[in-house]
Amino acid sequence: MDIPIKFLPDEKGYFDRECPNENCLYTFKIKMSDWKEKFSDGQVHCPMCGYIDTVDRWYTQKQVQAIREAQIAFVKDFAAKEISKSFARLAQSTQNNKYVQITYKSDRSTTFSNNPIGQCEEWETEITCDACGTRYSVIGSAYFCPCCGYNSAVNVFDETMDSIERMLSSLPEMKKMLTNLYDRDKAETMCRSMLENSLGDIVSAFQKFAERIYKSKSTANVKVNDFQIVQKGSQLFADLTGKGYDAWLTKEELARMNLLFQRRHIIEHNGGIVDEKYINQSGDVTYVIGQHLVVHNEDVRELITIIKKLSAGLKSL
Repeated sequence: MDIPIKFLPDEKGYFDRECPNENCLYTFKIKMSDWKEKFSDGQVHCPMCGYIDTVDRWYTQKQVQAIREAQIAFVKDFAAKEISKSFARLAQSTQNNKYVQITYKSDRSTTFSNNPIGQCEEWETEITCDACGTRYSVIGSAYFCPCCGYNSAVNVFDETMDSIERMLSSLPEMKKMLTNLYDRDKAETMCRSMLENSLGDIVSAFQKFAERIYKSKSTANVKVNDFQIVQKGSQLFADLTGKGYDAWLTKEELARMNLLFQRRHIIEHNGGIVDEKYINQSGDVTYVIGQHLVVHNEDVRELITIIKKLSAGLKSL
Protein backbone atom coordinates (compact mmCIF):
# COMPACT_ATOMS: atom_id res chain seq x y z
CA MET A 1 0.00 0.00 0.00
CA ASP A 2 1.54 3.33 -1.07
CA ILE A 3 0.92 6.58 0.77
CA PRO A 4 1.65 9.60 -1.45
CA ILE A 5 3.77 12.11 0.49
CA LYS A 6 4.15 15.56 -1.03
CA PHE A 7 6.85 18.12 -0.20
CA LEU A 8 6.61 21.85 -0.74
CA PRO A 9 9.83 23.88 -1.29
CA ASP A 10 10.62 27.01 0.72
CA GLU A 11 10.01 30.45 -0.79
CA LYS A 12 13.29 30.26 -2.73
CA GLY A 13 12.48 26.82 -4.11
CA TYR A 14 14.81 24.79 -1.86
CA PHE A 15 14.27 21.37 -0.28
CA ASP A 16 15.65 20.49 3.20
CA ARG A 17 18.16 17.63 3.47
CA GLU A 18 20.17 16.18 6.37
CA CYS A 19 23.39 14.12 6.37
CA PRO A 20 22.69 10.54 7.56
CA ASN A 21 26.22 10.25 8.99
CA GLU A 22 25.65 10.18 12.77
CA ASN A 23 28.94 12.01 13.32
CA CYS A 24 27.74 14.90 11.16
CA LEU A 25 23.94 15.33 10.75
CA TYR A 26 24.61 18.53 8.79
CA THR A 27 21.45 20.21 7.49
CA PHE A 28 21.44 21.88 4.06
CA LYS A 29 19.05 22.70 1.22
CA ILE A 30 18.94 21.70 -2.45
CA LYS A 31 16.93 23.38 -5.17
CA MET A 32 13.78 21.25 -5.51
CA SER A 33 13.99 21.16 -9.32
CA ASP A 34 17.64 20.04 -9.17
CA TRP A 35 16.78 17.33 -6.65
CA LYS A 36 14.11 15.90 -8.96
CA GLU A 37 16.18 16.15 -12.15
CA LYS A 38 19.73 15.36 -11.01
CA PHE A 39 19.46 13.09 -7.97
CA SER A 40 16.77 10.56 -8.91
CA ASP A 41 19.17 7.69 -9.67
CA GLY A 42 22.39 8.97 -8.13
CA GLN A 43 24.05 9.41 -4.78
CA VAL A 44 24.24 12.43 -2.51
CA HIS A 45 27.36 13.99 -0.99
CA CYS A 46 27.23 15.82 2.33
CA PRO A 47 28.44 19.40 1.73
CA MET A 48 30.15 19.45 5.14
CA CYS A 49 31.80 16.04 5.75
CA GLY A 50 31.71 14.52 2.23
CA TYR A 51 29.76 11.42 3.34
CA ILE A 52 28.09 9.63 0.40
CA ASP A 53 24.81 7.70 0.50
CA THR A 54 21.78 6.86 -1.63
CA VAL A 55 19.07 9.45 -2.26
CA ASP A 56 16.56 7.85 0.13
CA ARG A 57 18.74 8.44 3.22
CA TRP A 58 18.70 12.25 3.41
CA TYR A 59 15.43 13.10 5.15
CA THR A 60 15.67 15.58 8.02
CA GLN A 61 14.44 14.62 11.49
CA LYS A 62 11.46 16.95 11.06
CA GLN A 63 10.58 15.34 7.73
CA VAL A 64 10.84 11.83 9.22
CA GLN A 65 8.52 12.85 12.05
CA ALA A 66 6.04 14.43 9.60
CA ILE A 67 6.09 11.29 7.43
CA ARG A 68 5.45 9.07 10.47
CA GLU A 69 2.54 11.26 11.56
CA ALA A 70 1.09 11.08 8.03
CA GLN A 71 1.47 7.28 8.02
CA ILE A 72 -0.24 6.93 11.40
CA ALA A 73 -3.08 9.23 10.32
CA PHE A 74 -3.49 7.27 7.08
CA VAL A 75 -3.58 3.90 8.86
CA LYS A 76 -6.11 5.18 11.40
CA ASP A 77 -8.30 6.57 8.64
CA PHE A 78 -8.01 3.40 6.55
CA ALA A 79 -8.85 1.18 9.54
CA ALA A 80 -11.81 3.37 10.47
CA LYS A 81 -13.16 3.19 6.92
CA GLU A 82 -12.83 -0.59 6.79
CA ILE A 83 -14.53 -0.99 10.16
CA SER A 84 -17.27 1.39 9.05
CA LYS A 85 -17.82 -0.64 5.88
CA SER A 86 -18.00 -3.91 7.85
CA PHE A 87 -20.55 -2.60 10.35
CA ALA A 88 -22.54 -0.94 7.57
CA ARG A 89 -22.80 -4.28 5.75
CA LEU A 90 -23.72 -6.04 8.97
CA ALA A 91 -26.43 -3.49 9.70
CA GLN A 92 -27.77 -3.84 6.18
CA SER A 93 -27.89 -7.62 6.48
CA THR A 94 -30.30 -7.40 9.45
CA GLN A 95 -32.75 -4.94 7.94
CA ASN A 96 -35.30 -7.67 7.13
CA ASN A 97 -34.61 -9.80 10.21
CA LYS A 98 -37.62 -9.62 12.56
CA TYR A 99 -35.65 -11.07 15.48
CA VAL A 100 -32.31 -9.19 15.33
CA GLN A 101 -31.74 -5.73 13.95
CA ILE A 102 -28.46 -3.81 14.06
CA THR A 103 -28.11 -0.09 13.42
CA TYR A 104 -24.80 1.66 12.80
CA LYS A 105 -23.83 5.33 12.50
CA SER A 106 -20.43 6.19 10.99
CA ASP A 107 -17.99 8.44 12.86
CA ARG A 108 -15.59 10.13 10.38
CA SER A 109 -13.58 12.13 12.93
CA THR A 110 -10.37 10.40 11.80
CA THR A 111 -10.61 11.51 8.16
CA PHE A 112 -7.08 11.52 6.67
CA SER A 113 -5.88 14.83 5.25
CA ASN A 114 -2.73 14.41 3.14
CA ASN A 115 -1.21 17.87 3.62
CA PRO A 116 2.13 18.59 1.87
CA ILE A 117 5.23 18.74 4.10
CA GLY A 118 6.86 22.17 4.12
CA GLN A 119 10.48 23.19 4.67
CA CYS A 120 12.20 25.42 7.23
CA GLU A 121 12.65 29.08 6.34
CA GLU A 122 15.02 29.98 3.52
CA TRP A 123 18.69 30.83 4.15
CA GLU A 124 20.91 33.62 2.81
CA THR A 125 23.87 31.66 1.40
CA GLU A 126 23.16 30.10 -1.99
CA ILE A 127 25.83 28.21 -3.95
CA THR A 128 25.93 27.01 -7.54
CA CYS A 129 28.42 24.20 -8.20
CA ASP A 130 31.08 25.22 -10.74
CA ALA A 131 31.29 21.63 -11.98
CA CYS A 132 27.67 20.47 -12.42
CA GLY A 133 25.51 23.54 -11.81
CA THR A 134 23.60 22.10 -8.85
CA ARG A 135 22.14 24.83 -6.65
CA TYR A 136 22.22 24.40 -2.89
CA SER A 137 21.94 26.56 0.20
CA VAL A 138 23.83 26.33 3.50
CA ILE A 139 24.47 28.10 6.78
CA GLY A 140 28.18 28.81 7.17
CA SER A 141 30.70 26.92 5.05
CA ALA A 142 30.28 23.97 2.69
CA TYR A 143 33.10 21.94 1.17
CA PHE A 144 31.45 19.56 -1.31
CA CYS A 145 28.74 19.75 -3.97
CA PRO A 146 25.81 17.50 -2.90
CA CYS A 147 25.41 16.20 -6.45
CA CYS A 148 28.90 15.59 -7.86
CA GLY A 149 31.10 15.93 -4.76
CA TYR A 150 33.16 18.77 -6.27
CA ASN A 151 35.37 20.36 -3.61
CA SER A 152 34.48 24.05 -3.59
CA ALA A 153 37.64 25.11 -1.73
CA VAL A 154 37.74 28.41 -3.61
CA ASN A 155 34.30 29.45 -2.31
CA VAL A 156 35.14 28.21 1.19
CA PHE A 157 38.32 30.28 1.16
CA ASP A 158 36.38 33.50 0.50
CA GLU A 159 33.83 32.63 3.19
CA THR A 160 36.58 31.83 5.70
CA MET A 161 38.31 35.18 5.16
CA ASP A 162 35.00 36.98 5.58
CA SER A 163 34.16 35.05 8.76
CA ILE A 164 37.55 35.80 10.32
CA GLU A 165 37.25 39.51 9.51
CA ARG A 166 33.85 39.59 11.17
CA MET A 167 35.24 37.80 14.20
CA LEU A 168 38.04 40.37 14.49
CA SER A 169 35.55 43.23 14.36
CA SER A 170 33.34 41.66 17.02
CA LEU A 171 36.13 40.73 19.47
CA PRO A 172 35.54 43.72 21.80
CA GLU A 173 31.85 42.83 22.14
CA MET A 174 32.71 39.16 22.54
CA LYS A 175 35.17 39.99 25.30
CA LYS A 176 32.49 41.98 27.17
CA MET A 177 30.00 39.13 26.80
CA LEU A 178 32.50 36.51 27.98
CA THR A 179 33.51 38.70 30.92
CA ASN A 180 29.88 38.86 32.03
CA LEU A 181 29.49 35.09 31.60
CA TYR A 182 32.76 34.11 33.29
CA ASP A 183 35.36 36.65 34.42
CA ARG A 184 37.90 39.04 32.89
CA ASP A 185 40.80 36.57 32.96
CA LYS A 186 38.78 33.81 31.28
CA ALA A 187 37.46 36.24 28.68
CA GLU A 188 40.99 37.45 27.86
CA THR A 189 42.27 33.88 27.50
CA MET A 190 39.40 32.84 25.24
CA CYS A 191 39.72 35.88 22.97
CA ARG A 192 43.49 35.42 22.73
CA SER A 193 42.90 31.80 21.74
CA MET A 194 40.48 32.89 18.99
CA LEU A 195 43.11 35.27 17.61
CA GLU A 196 45.80 32.58 17.62
CA ASN A 197 43.48 30.01 16.03
CA SER A 198 42.53 32.48 13.29
CA LEU A 199 46.10 32.35 11.96
CA GLY A 200 45.74 28.59 11.58
CA ASP A 201 42.34 29.00 9.91
CA ILE A 202 43.78 31.41 7.35
CA VAL A 203 46.75 29.19 6.52
CA SER A 204 44.57 26.07 6.28
CA ALA A 205 42.03 27.81 4.02
CA PHE A 206 44.81 29.15 1.78
CA GLN A 207 46.46 25.74 1.57
CA LYS A 208 43.23 24.13 0.35
CA PHE A 209 42.55 27.02 -2.02
CA ALA A 210 46.06 27.01 -3.54
CA GLU A 211 46.01 23.21 -3.86
CA ARG A 212 42.69 23.35 -5.73
CA ILE A 213 43.98 26.04 -8.12
CA TYR A 214 47.19 24.08 -8.70
CA LYS A 215 45.42 20.75 -9.31
CA SER A 216 43.04 22.39 -11.78
CA LYS A 217 46.09 23.04 -13.98
CA SER A 218 48.37 20.09 -13.23
CA THR A 219 48.17 16.35 -12.59
CA ALA A 220 51.40 16.40 -10.57
CA ASN A 221 51.17 15.16 -6.99
CA VAL A 222 51.67 17.68 -4.21
CA LYS A 223 52.04 17.01 -0.49
CA VAL A 224 49.39 18.07 1.99
CA ASN A 225 51.47 20.89 3.49
CA ASP A 226 53.27 22.13 0.35
CA PHE A 227 51.19 25.30 0.23
CA GLN A 228 51.69 25.96 3.94
CA ILE A 229 55.32 26.72 3.09
CA VAL A 230 55.50 30.07 1.32
CA GLN A 231 58.67 29.51 -0.68
CA LYS A 232 57.68 26.01 -1.75
CA GLY A 233 54.18 27.00 -2.84
CA SER A 234 55.53 29.95 -4.78
CA GLN A 235 58.06 27.74 -6.58
CA LEU A 236 55.40 25.18 -7.50
CA PHE A 237 53.31 27.83 -9.24
CA ALA A 238 56.40 29.39 -10.83
CA ASP A 239 57.43 26.04 -12.32
CA LEU A 240 53.88 25.36 -13.53
CA THR A 241 52.78 28.75 -14.84
CA GLY A 242 55.87 30.94 -14.91
CA LYS A 243 54.43 33.07 -12.10
CA GLY A 244 55.37 32.69 -8.45
CA TYR A 245 53.88 34.64 -5.56
CA ASP A 246 56.21 37.56 -6.33
CA ALA A 247 54.14 38.24 -9.45
CA TRP A 248 51.51 39.77 -7.15
CA LEU A 249 53.24 40.43 -3.81
CA THR A 250 56.10 42.74 -2.92
CA LYS A 251 59.22 41.48 -1.17
CA GLU A 252 57.96 43.03 2.06
CA GLU A 253 54.57 41.32 1.74
CA LEU A 254 56.19 37.96 1.00
CA ALA A 255 58.43 38.35 4.04
CA ARG A 256 55.45 39.16 6.28
CA MET A 257 53.45 36.28 4.84
CA ASN A 258 56.31 33.89 5.56
CA LEU A 259 56.76 35.26 9.09
CA LEU A 260 53.06 34.95 9.95
CA PHE A 261 52.88 31.47 8.40
CA GLN A 262 55.83 30.49 10.61
CA ARG A 263 54.15 31.99 13.66
CA ARG A 264 51.08 29.91 12.93
CA HIS A 265 53.28 26.81 12.70
CA ILE A 266 55.00 27.46 16.05
CA ILE A 267 51.64 28.17 17.75
CA GLU A 268 50.10 24.91 16.51
CA HIS A 269 53.14 22.65 16.92
CA ASN A 270 55.16 24.16 19.78
CA GLY A 271 52.55 25.87 21.95
CA GLY A 272 53.71 29.28 20.72
CA ILE A 273 57.16 28.92 22.29
CA VAL A 274 59.91 30.31 20.05
CA ASP A 275 62.67 27.88 19.09
CA GLU A 276 65.78 28.08 16.93
CA LYS A 277 64.02 26.63 13.87
CA TYR A 278 61.42 29.39 14.01
CA ILE A 279 64.08 32.10 14.21
CA ASN A 280 65.99 30.63 11.27
CA GLN A 281 62.97 30.08 9.00
CA SER A 282 61.08 33.30 9.78
CA GLY A 283 63.96 35.74 10.18
CA ASP A 284 62.03 37.20 13.13
CA VAL A 285 64.43 39.27 15.28
CA THR A 286 61.74 40.55 17.65
CA TYR A 287 61.80 37.35 19.72
CA VAL A 288 64.45 35.19 21.33
CA ILE A 289 64.41 31.44 21.94
CA GLY A 290 62.08 30.50 24.81
CA GLN A 291 59.73 33.46 24.52
CA HIS A 292 56.01 33.06 23.83
CA LEU A 293 54.58 34.56 20.63
CA VAL A 294 51.84 37.15 20.96
CA VAL A 295 49.30 37.47 18.14
CA HIS A 296 47.68 40.87 17.63
CA ASN A 297 44.49 41.79 15.82
CA GLU A 298 46.56 43.82 13.34
CA ASP A 299 48.71 40.76 12.52
CA VAL A 300 45.68 38.73 11.49
CA ARG A 301 44.21 41.58 9.44
CA GLU A 302 47.54 42.09 7.68
CA LEU A 303 47.77 38.40 6.75
CA ILE A 304 44.20 38.44 5.41
CA THR A 305 45.02 41.47 3.24
CA ILE A 306 48.13 39.78 1.84
CA ILE A 307 46.38 36.43 1.26
CA LYS A 308 43.41 38.10 -0.46
CA LYS A 309 45.79 39.93 -2.80
CA LEU A 310 47.65 36.72 -3.59
CA SER A 311 44.46 34.68 -4.06
CA ALA A 312 43.13 37.22 -6.56
CA GLY A 313 46.32 36.73 -8.58
CA LEU A 314 46.13 32.95 -8.44
CA LYS A 315 42.48 33.00 -9.54
CA SER A 316 43.50 34.92 -12.65
CA LEU A 317 45.92 32.22 -13.83
